Amino acid sequence: MIGVVATIAVRVAACSLLSWAVWRWFGLAPMVGTVPLFGIALAKPLIDLASEVHRAMNHAHWRDVQGEHYAFHGRPVRVLEDVEHVRWVRLADVRAIVGFTATDGALAVAYPDGVRRLGRPAEAYLRDEALLAHLAKERSPEALRLSTWVDREIVFPARRERERLGIRRPAAADLPD
Repeated sequence: MIGVVATIAVRVAACSLLSWAVWRWFGLAPMVGTVPLFGIALAKPLIDLASEVHRAMNHAHWRDVQGEHYAFHGRPVRVLEDVEHVRWVRLADVRAIVGFTATDGALAVAYPDGVRRLGRPAEAYLRDEALLAHLAKERSPEALRLSTWVDREIVFPARRERERLGIRRPAAADLPD
């Protein structure tokens, strides 16, 4: 952004110097002809500056939730990622979308390594692969849509990242029913 501001400053100085020279040598009437020069010289740098400001504001706004905020059809879904690049999805968000009735205890029994209480205050989170396996058992159309979205947006990128880093985790097929 500093480069764009420097470009604008240099161009304003150059246009002002040229306008001043024309005014000094030829008078006020010919100097008016140099005004379009400002528009021509500053149009692109001002657009670049607006783009840089937008990018910086967007980065500052989303910095706190980078990699943790997902949205399914406009409904927020909180996702945490641990050091092994396993993503944990907040169960309250999934229940708000699908409305399935499995309790935290039932999920903890069905997926022993798949349920954790994270955050402050502690909330139930389900491992990405376990969530995908559990959604496969649900029969509602919304659960099918969520399952497709979870696979595409959460599970597959995390699995690819773990493969890239050489981290081995059990697949959903290895999870107990």
